Amino acid sequence: AEGLGSNGWAVGKARSASGAGMVVANPHFPWEGELKLWESHVTVPDVLNIYGVALMGVPGALIGFNDDIGWTHTFSAGQRFTLYALDLVEGDPTRYLYDGEPRQMTSKSFTIEVQRADGALKSETRELYYSHYGPILNIVPFGWSPSVALTYRDANIENKDLIAQFFGMNRARSLAEFKQVYADIGAVPWVNTMAADGSGKTWYIDASATPRLGQPAIDGWLAAVDGGDFLAGLLYLQGLVLLDGSSSVNEWIDVAGARSPGLVPHAELPQIDRDDFVFNANDSHWLANPAAPLEGFSPLHGFERVPQSPRTRMNMRLLTEVADNGASGADGKFTIEELQAAIMGDRSFTAELLRAEVVARCKASPTVEIDTATIDLEAACDALAAWNGRFDPDSAGAVLWREFLGSFSAAAVEDRGALMAVSFDPEQPLETPNTLIAAPAPGEQDKVMAGLARAQIRMKDAGFALDVPLRALQQASRGTQKFSIPGGQSRDGTTNIVTYSVLKSTVDPSTPRGPVLNPETGLTADGYVINFGSSFVMALEMGKDGPRGQAFLSYSESDDPASPWFSDQTALFSAQQWRPLVFSEADIAADPALQTLEVAGGE
Repeated sequence: AEGLGSNGWAVGKARSASGAGMVVANPHFPWEGELKLWESHVTVPDVLNIYGVALMGVPGALIGFNDDIGWTHTFSAGQRFTLYALDLVEGDPTRYLYDGEPRQMTSKSFTIEVQRADGALKSETRELYYSHYGPILNIVPFGWSPSVALTYRDANIENKDLIAQFFGMNRARSLAEFKQVYADIGAVPWVNTMAADGSGKTWYIDASATPRLGQPAIDGWLAAVDGGDFLAGLLYLQGLVLLDGSSSVNEWIDVAGARSPGLVPHAELPQIDRDDFVFNANDSHWLANPAAPLEGFSPLHGFERVPQSPRTRMNMRLLTEVADNGASGADGKFTIEELQAAIMGDRSFTAELLRAEVVARCKASPTVEIDTATIDLEAACDALAAWNGRFDPDSAGAVLWREFLGSFSAAAVEDRGALMAVSFDPEQPLETPNTLIAAPAPGEQDKVMAGLARAQIRMKDAGFALDVPLRALQQASRGTQKFSIPGGQSRDGTTNIVTYSVLKSTVDPSTPRGPVLNPETGLTADGYVINFGSSFVMALEMGKDGPRGQAFLSYSESDDPASPWFSDQTALFSAQQWRPLVFSEADIAADPALQTLEVAGGE
């Protein structure tokens, strides 16, 4: 639930105060390990002038801007591979049935050197097996049994054009050129794209490599899930597709225009041009612009007309509200400053939706029975009533609200159930679900108040005041320094997401944290330890005088504790202070921190 994610906005001339296109980038990534994003500005005269961030080892920019266009990405909700269950031939686990006929698996030998305990290297060989779909899997606890094996087909296994894709994007001189790169190369592996240009045009596409299944295969998969197939249902809950590998009905369908056989071609991908805005927050393509839903696409691109996360709903609210106190003001047109305030405002959608009703219920019945004990909730009522509804460092009540939500499952904030009485309505995806569930009949436990009581008990047992400011508990470390960190979690419904997660393969030590008191929220005896979330945050305008905007890299650019850039931007992020994007040659030359290093030689 707290994996890789992002918010991405492209605002067009109809919603831009200047009439120019604008971009908000807010990728949620690890703050340690090889998946950190690094900031750079690369200029090759007459070839390239690109500013942005990329993963270590990737040339150019994955998210960023040049003189003419800006863009950002979010992870797609669609499928990059399909799993297949193979019925094996009795007595021979390396043969499987396909349309009633046996097929022989193939195999390859792989030899690597493995370091032994004494430090010496020893060669080890393994035989790996393949169906015609792809590699055979041995997934615990299902394994490769005498009767069934799992295999998969990967949409990106033949993708060798990633660098060409991003080099073309980096060099594009117009939105039309930018879009043509997607049509000609089509090597985006797994992200949505939101882009805007100086004329105020915006574009959204989920160009992720996606299997092209026929409708009978899709219907069969969904029928297996709905019909109670254990393994298909279990993998569905993990966001995966399991198909019957014994039938050719479930093969990917080849069509002209696809980057590789069996993939959805560019012309069939979910995409839309708008003059107002497009966005994504890791739900599907469906509501890239709520006024023009993208419908009728394969569910392998992500599901349509389904409940949206609180974070997606907050993104929609910020982009659509027009009011004196709204994100874009009474005129409905964003300035750079309004974009900054919106994406880093730390408003909580769940608080805006339910807090007033929870407080009213609490004040009407300020006691509840928990395990035969009577819990007085008056102090909790007061803390939530006084809270500003945001996850700013100085917000008092934010911790209690998070722990209250953490007394329920994550599903409780996405549809009718343990918290909300009104179900999701696909015709009103921003407004629904809503309304706190009704109070129980006399003599029955109020489960809402019981959830608040459990939050109160948890905080008191940990020694935390109910109105403790967020800054006291939510912190990140850079060396020996600690910084208070603004932001919420997915169920809080903030755009700025910060959390704890270890997602890396490097061997450097992970950020330590104490025993977890609440797995739903990550609360520990040390509070909320942060090492993951908002990373490169950018608010950009593609104006007539060139790109301008503000940004920060939350964990700072350098991993060297002796570097002046080891924690400088973390301090900015903590204080919610932005820095200017220095892009033009004149601005670079005028920067008092400018340093120049010439490198020569080599072959």
